[in-house]
Amino acid sequence: MRWLVIVSVACRVATAAPSNSCVSGDLFAKDAIHDALAFLASPDLDGRAPGTEGDRKARTFITERFRCLGLTPAGDDGDFAQAFTTEGHATANLIGVIAGSDPKVGSEIVMISAHHDHLGAGHLGANDDASGVVALLAIAQAIRQGDPPKRTLVFTAFGAEEAGMIGSTFYAAHPPESLPLANVVQFVELDMVGRHSSADLVAAMGAFKGFGARTLLDKHLKAFPKIHVSVGGKARGSDFQPFCMLGVPYTFFWTPDHRCYHETCDTVDRIDMPHLIDIARLAGALVRDLGDTELDLAALRAKRGCGV
Repeated sequence: MRWLVIVSVACRVATAAPSNSCVSGDLFAKDAIHDALAFLASPDLDGRAPGTEGDRKARTFITERFRCLGLTPAGDDGDFAQAFTTEGHATANLIGVIAGSDPKVGSEIVMISAHHDHLGAGHLGANDDASGVVALLAIAQAIRQGDPPKRTLVFTAFGAEEAGMIGSTFYAAHPPESLPLANVVQFVELDMVGRHSSADLVAAMGAFKGFGARTLLDKHLKAFPKIHVSVGGKARGSDFQPFCMLGVPYTFFWTPDHRCYHETCDTVDRIDMPHLIDIARLAGALVRDLGDTELDLAALRAKRGCGV
């Protein structure tokens, strides 16, 4: 994050039933979260810097999970990957879709994001942002276990966030033809959600009073008494920003990491696993509500923009 403050199966459309090995069970379970984190933040991937072998392995892992969950690819040439380069290094955003089921609001889009890259060179990025990636995957699985959402959900793992939001900026400049930016009614970001214990809080920035996400989020807070949620407040310098500039409301889940932000001590053993799981569950509840709410999210976007 740049902020100051497995089994591959045949590709399926989003309405097809994915493999039970992907959807059955609880991906919010501690062992599943830990195993995915341990892979993404392993020394073998060495921090997932763009263009490295670790970057390619991380993207393969996420791609196989998207495919196994039955998400519809929305990248280049019918694949999940939207390729781009940064400083001469080839990498990609990964885009998987669950199509909206409602004839009235099915074309509206809720985007859920994390970034798969980190710094490399011994900086393994367990919190920044392997934690967000595993939370995003858990939320996608939880959504697939239920009824199809009314609105379209777009799960996006952006590349090259650490280099200056390169992947998200590229997406905003080159959106998939099937996912027009004018239809995006909410952006939910998961970046550094694994260190609640550092400051005894998780921020849900951008969820300002009077915004749809705030209305929906407030009703869930009592169900998560073990996490302290700081709701509202402005954020800057992460992947929501190119979309905020287009007027898209955002909710940015983030935990401070006073000791290991962009340091080599950002490793799996320092992740606050119980609170990470609760944060993922809370964010998942918000995503589900955004997908199904009777609130007019398109009208709220038009009226309030992203609030900054």
